[in-house]
Amino acid sequence: MKPKLIIGAGVGWAATRSIMYSLKNFNHGLGKEDHILYQLSINDPEHLKFYTESKETIERNKRYGIEDGNPTLDKFIELYLRNAEGYDGVTDFTNANQKLDPFFLRDIKPRLDEHFDIKVVMIFRDPARRLFSECCAYFNNKWVQTKHKNVRDYFMEVLKNGSITNSEDYAEYFNNWKENKYKLRPIVMEDLYVNKKNCFDKLQNFLGCSMELYPTAYWPERGIDAPLIKGLSCQKSDTEVLSDEDYRYAKRKLLIHYEFMEFITSKYNKFK
Repeated sequence: MKPKLIIGAGVGWAATRSIMYSLKNFNHGLGKEDHILYQLSINDPEHLKFYTESKETIERNKRYGIEDGNPTLDKFIELYLRNAEGYDGVTDFTNANQKLDPFFLRDIKPRLDEHFDIKVVMIFRDPARRLFSECCAYFNNKWVQTKHKNVRDYFMEVLKNGSITNSEDYAEYFNNWKENKYKLRPIVMEDLYVNKKNCFDKLQNFLGCSMELYPTAYWPERGIDAPLIKGLSCQKSDTEVLSDEDYRYAKRKLLIHYEFMEFITSKYNKFK
Protein backbone atom coordinates (compact mmCIF):
# COMPACT_ATOMS: atom_id res chain seq x y z
CA MET A 1 0.00 0.00 0.00
CA LYS A 2 1.31 3.42 -0.93
CA PRO A 3 1.85 5.90 1.91
CA LYS A 4 -0.31 9.00 2.02
CA LEU A 5 1.23 12.30 1.00
CA ILE A 6 -0.94 15.15 2.20
CA ILE A 7 -0.03 18.40 0.53
CA GLY A 8 -1.13 21.67 2.07
CA ALA A 9 -1.52 24.15 -0.79
CA GLY A 10 -1.79 27.24 1.40
CA VAL A 11 -3.02 29.67 2.24
CA GLY A 12 -0.60 31.49 4.51
CA TRP A 13 -2.03 33.14 7.63
CA ALA A 14 -4.98 30.75 7.57
CA ALA A 15 -4.05 28.19 10.26
CA THR A 16 -2.26 25.84 7.88
CA ARG A 17 0.20 24.87 10.63
CA SER A 18 -2.69 24.02 12.96
CA ILE A 19 -4.21 21.72 10.36
CA MET A 20 -0.86 20.01 9.85
CA TYR A 21 -0.52 19.43 13.60
CA SER A 22 -4.02 17.92 13.56
CA LEU A 23 -2.63 14.96 11.58
CA LYS A 24 -1.21 12.97 14.48
CA ASN A 25 0.42 9.89 12.98
CA PHE A 26 2.07 11.70 10.08
CA ASN A 27 5.70 12.64 9.71
CA HIS A 28 5.95 16.38 9.11
CA GLY A 29 9.64 16.23 8.31
CA LEU A 30 12.09 18.69 9.79
CA GLY A 31 9.65 21.55 9.53
CA LYS A 32 6.49 22.73 7.89
CA GLU A 33 8.05 24.76 5.09
CA ASP A 34 10.11 22.30 3.00
CA HIS A 35 9.93 24.37 -0.20
CA ILE A 36 11.45 21.54 -2.25
CA LEU A 37 8.63 21.39 -4.79
CA TYR A 38 8.56 25.17 -4.96
CA GLN A 39 12.29 25.34 -5.74
CA LEU A 40 11.86 22.68 -8.42
CA SER A 41 8.97 24.64 -9.96
CA ILE A 42 10.87 27.90 -10.52
CA ASN A 43 11.37 28.44 -14.26
CA ASP A 44 12.81 31.97 -14.15
CA PRO A 45 16.63 31.59 -14.18
CA GLU A 46 17.23 34.86 -12.34
CA HIS A 47 14.73 34.06 -9.59
CA LEU A 48 16.03 30.49 -9.34
CA LYS A 49 19.60 31.74 -8.87
CA PHE A 50 18.51 34.21 -6.20
CA TYR A 51 16.38 31.62 -4.43
CA THR A 52 18.93 28.79 -4.59
CA GLU A 53 21.73 30.99 -3.26
CA SER A 54 19.75 32.43 -0.35
CA LYS A 55 21.03 31.49 3.11
CA GLU A 56 17.65 30.08 4.12
CA THR A 57 17.46 27.77 1.09
CA ILE A 58 21.05 26.56 1.49
CA GLU A 59 20.53 25.72 5.17
CA ARG A 60 17.19 24.02 4.51
CA ASN A 61 18.61 21.84 1.73
CA LYS A 62 21.55 20.81 3.94
CA ARG A 63 19.14 19.70 6.67
CA TYR A 64 17.52 17.42 4.12
CA GLY A 65 20.82 16.01 2.93
CA ILE A 66 20.79 17.92 -0.37
CA GLU A 67 24.38 19.06 -0.04
CA ASP A 68 24.78 20.30 -3.62
CA GLY A 69 21.76 22.59 -3.19
CA ASN A 70 20.03 21.08 -6.21
CA PRO A 71 16.96 19.09 -5.24
CA THR A 72 15.34 16.83 -7.80
CA LEU A 73 11.98 15.13 -7.92
CA ASP A 74 13.76 11.81 -7.34
CA LYS A 75 15.34 13.19 -4.17
CA PHE A 76 11.97 14.52 -3.02
CA ILE A 77 10.33 11.11 -3.54
CA GLU A 78 13.19 9.28 -1.82
CA LEU A 79 13.12 11.64 1.16
CA TYR A 80 9.36 11.47 1.62
CA LEU A 81 9.21 7.70 1.23
CA ARG A 82 11.88 7.39 3.91
CA ASN A 83 10.02 9.80 6.19
CA ALA A 84 6.79 7.82 5.73
CA GLU A 85 8.24 4.64 7.24
CA GLY A 86 6.44 3.80 10.49
CA TYR A 87 3.75 6.44 9.93
CA ASP A 88 0.40 6.65 8.18
CA GLY A 89 2.02 9.06 5.78
CA VAL A 90 3.87 12.32 5.30
CA THR A 91 2.92 15.94 4.84
CA ASP A 92 4.22 18.91 2.90
CA PHE A 93 2.44 22.03 4.13
CA THR A 94 4.73 24.55 2.44
CA ASN A 95 2.45 27.54 1.86
CA ALA A 96 4.19 28.27 -1.46
CA ASN A 97 2.65 25.02 -2.76
CA GLN A 98 -0.40 27.19 -3.36
CA LYS A 99 1.41 28.87 -6.24
CA LEU A 100 3.09 25.95 -7.97
CA ASP A 101 3.08 26.43 -11.73
CA PRO A 102 0.23 24.48 -13.38
CA PHE A 103 2.55 22.91 -15.97
CA PHE A 104 4.86 21.78 -13.19
CA LEU A 105 1.89 20.27 -11.36
CA ARG A 106 0.95 18.42 -14.53
CA ASP A 107 4.47 17.10 -15.09
CA ILE A 108 5.14 15.78 -11.57
CA LYS A 109 1.77 14.13 -10.97
CA PRO A 110 2.43 10.76 -12.70
CA ARG A 111 5.68 10.27 -10.77
CA LEU A 112 4.16 11.22 -7.43
CA ASP A 113 1.16 8.99 -8.08
CA GLU A 114 3.49 6.02 -8.58
CA HIS A 115 4.70 6.29 -5.01
CA PHE A 116 2.05 8.08 -2.94
CA ASP A 117 -1.66 8.32 -2.30
CA ILE A 118 -1.83 12.09 -2.74
CA LYS A 119 -4.46 14.32 -1.15
CA VAL A 120 -4.36 18.11 -1.40
CA VAL A 121 -5.91 20.50 1.10
CA MET A 122 -6.33 24.22 0.46
CA ILE A 123 -7.34 26.29 3.48
CA PHE A 124 -9.07 29.63 3.04
CA ARG A 125 -9.66 32.32 5.65
CA ASP A 126 -11.75 35.49 5.67
CA PRO A 127 -9.76 37.36 2.96
CA ALA A 128 -9.69 40.75 4.72
CA ARG A 129 -8.56 39.36 8.07
CA ARG A 130 -6.04 37.03 6.41
CA LEU A 131 -4.52 39.90 4.42
CA PHE A 132 -4.36 42.11 7.52
CA SER A 133 -2.45 39.37 9.38
CA GLU A 134 -0.10 39.06 6.42
CA CYS A 135 0.45 42.83 6.37
CA CYS A 136 1.26 42.78 10.09
CA ALA A 137 3.84 40.04 9.56
CA TYR A 138 5.48 41.73 6.59
CA PHE A 139 5.53 45.14 8.27
CA ASN A 140 6.82 44.03 11.67
CA ASN A 141 9.40 41.56 10.31
CA LYS A 142 10.59 44.21 7.87
CA TRP A 143 10.04 41.88 4.94
CA VAL A 144 8.89 44.89 2.93
CA GLN A 145 10.16 48.43 2.48
CA THR A 146 7.47 51.01 3.05
CA LYS A 147 7.24 54.67 3.97
CA HIS A 148 4.32 53.98 6.31
CA LYS A 149 4.74 54.19 10.07
CA ASN A 150 2.03 51.72 11.05
CA VAL A 151 0.36 48.56 9.78
CA ARG A 152 -3.01 50.20 9.22
CA ASP A 153 -1.65 52.67 6.66
CA TYR A 154 0.39 49.94 4.98
CA PHE A 155 -2.71 47.71 4.82
CA MET A 156 -4.68 50.50 3.16
CA GLU A 157 -1.93 50.99 0.58
CA VAL A 158 -1.92 47.25 -0.18
CA LEU A 159 -5.70 47.28 -0.66
CA LYS A 160 -5.41 50.26 -2.99
CA ASN A 161 -2.52 49.02 -5.10
CA GLY A 162 -3.11 45.27 -5.21
CA SER A 163 -1.60 42.68 -2.90
CA ILE A 164 1.56 41.54 -1.14
CA THR A 165 1.87 37.97 -2.41
CA ASN A 166 -1.46 37.49 -4.24
CA SER A 167 -2.25 34.73 -1.74
CA GLU A 168 -5.88 35.83 -1.61
CA ASP A 169 -6.34 34.91 -5.29
CA TYR A 170 -8.01 31.71 -4.17
CA ALA A 171 -9.70 30.93 -7.49
CA GLU A 172 -6.56 30.99 -9.65
CA TYR A 173 -4.51 28.69 -7.45
CA PHE A 174 -7.37 26.36 -6.66
CA ASN A 175 -8.07 25.88 -10.36
CA ASN A 176 -4.40 25.15 -11.09
CA TRP A 177 -4.57 22.09 -8.82
CA LYS A 178 -8.08 21.08 -9.83
CA GLU A 179 -7.45 21.23 -13.56
CA ASN A 180 -4.48 18.91 -13.12
CA LYS A 181 -6.80 16.34 -11.54
CA TYR A 182 -5.38 16.21 -8.03
CA LYS A 183 -7.65 14.93 -5.26
CA LEU A 184 -8.41 18.30 -3.73
CA ARG A 185 -10.43 19.61 -0.81
CA PRO A 186 -11.02 23.32 -0.12
CA ILE A 187 -11.70 24.35 3.48
CA VAL A 188 -12.81 27.61 5.08
CA MET A 189 -10.82 27.92 8.30
CA GLU A 190 -13.67 29.51 10.22
CA ASP A 191 -16.12 26.79 9.13
CA LEU A 192 -13.70 24.06 10.12
CA TYR A 193 -13.39 25.26 13.69
CA VAL A 194 -17.15 25.30 14.22
CA ASN A 195 -17.65 22.16 12.09
CA LYS A 196 -20.15 23.97 9.90
CA LYS A 197 -22.09 21.45 7.81
CA ASN A 198 -19.87 18.74 9.31
CA CYS A 199 -16.90 20.01 7.30
CA PHE A 200 -14.39 18.65 9.86
CA ASP A 201 -15.89 15.18 9.58
CA LYS A 202 -15.92 15.45 5.79
CA LEU A 203 -12.26 16.48 5.81
CA GLN A 204 -11.38 13.35 7.79
CA ASN A 205 -13.37 11.23 5.32
CA PHE A 206 -11.58 12.85 2.40
CA LEU A 207 -8.12 12.30 3.89
CA GLY A 208 -8.98 8.79 5.04
CA CYS A 209 -7.58 9.30 8.54
CA SER A 210 -8.69 10.51 11.95
CA MET A 211 -7.68 13.95 13.16
CA GLU A 212 -7.55 15.82 16.44
CA LEU A 213 -8.19 19.45 15.55
CA TYR A 214 -5.30 21.53 16.86
CA PRO A 215 -6.19 25.03 18.11
CA THR A 216 -5.40 28.17 16.17
CA ALA A 217 -4.78 31.72 17.31
CA TYR A 218 -6.91 32.88 14.39
CA TRP A 219 -10.17 31.43 15.71
CA PRO A 220 -12.13 32.70 17.51
CA GLU A 221 -11.04 35.96 15.89
CA ARG A 222 -9.33 38.06 18.59
CA GLY A 223 -6.83 40.17 16.67
CA ILE A 224 -4.11 41.56 18.95
CA ASP A 225 -5.60 39.61 21.88
CA ALA A 226 -5.06 36.25 20.18
CA PRO A 227 -3.41 33.71 22.49
CA LEU A 228 0.15 32.47 22.13
CA ILE A 229 -0.25 28.75 21.42
CA LYS A 230 2.56 26.23 21.67
CA GLY A 231 4.18 25.72 18.30
CA LEU A 232 2.19 28.57 16.75
CA SER A 233 4.12 31.74 17.57
CA CYS A 234 3.77 32.69 13.89
CA GLN A 235 -0.01 32.97 14.38
CA LYS A 236 0.47 35.71 16.99
CA SER A 237 0.80 37.99 13.99
CA ASP A 238 -1.73 40.80 14.48
CA THR A 239 -0.03 43.75 16.19
CA GLU A 240 -2.65 46.40 15.51
CA VAL A 241 -6.43 46.52 15.63
CA LEU A 242 -8.39 46.11 12.41
CA SER A 243 -11.26 48.52 12.93
CA ASP A 244 -14.80 47.63 11.90
CA GLU A 245 -14.76 50.46 9.35
CA ASP A 246 -11.50 49.30 7.77
CA TYR A 247 -12.73 45.70 7.79
CA ARG A 248 -15.90 46.65 5.89
CA TYR A 249 -13.83 48.63 3.39
CA ALA A 250 -11.45 45.70 2.89
CA LYS A 251 -14.35 43.30 2.35
CA ARG A 252 -15.65 45.50 -0.45
CA LYS A 253 -12.21 45.65 -2.07
CA LEU A 254 -11.77 41.88 -1.83
CA LEU A 255 -15.36 40.93 -2.69
CA ILE A 256 -14.43 38.67 -5.61
CA HIS A 257 -12.37 36.47 -3.30
CA TYR A 258 -15.23 36.19 -0.78
CA GLU A 259 -17.56 35.16 -3.56
CA PHE A 260 -15.26 32.42 -4.82
CA MET A 261 -14.57 31.13 -1.31
CA GLU A 262 -18.28 30.85 -0.57
CA PHE A 263 -19.09 29.29 -3.93
CA ILE A 264 -16.41 26.62 -3.99
CA THR A 265 -16.75 25.52 -0.39
CA SER A 266 -20.55 25.33 -0.57
CA LYS A 267 -20.09 23.12 -3.63
CA TYR A 268 -17.64 20.79 -1.89
CA ASN A 269 -19.62 20.70 1.35
CA LYS A 270 -22.29 18.75 -0.53
CA PHE A 271 -19.88 15.82 -0.69
CA LYS A 272 -19.48 13.35 2.13
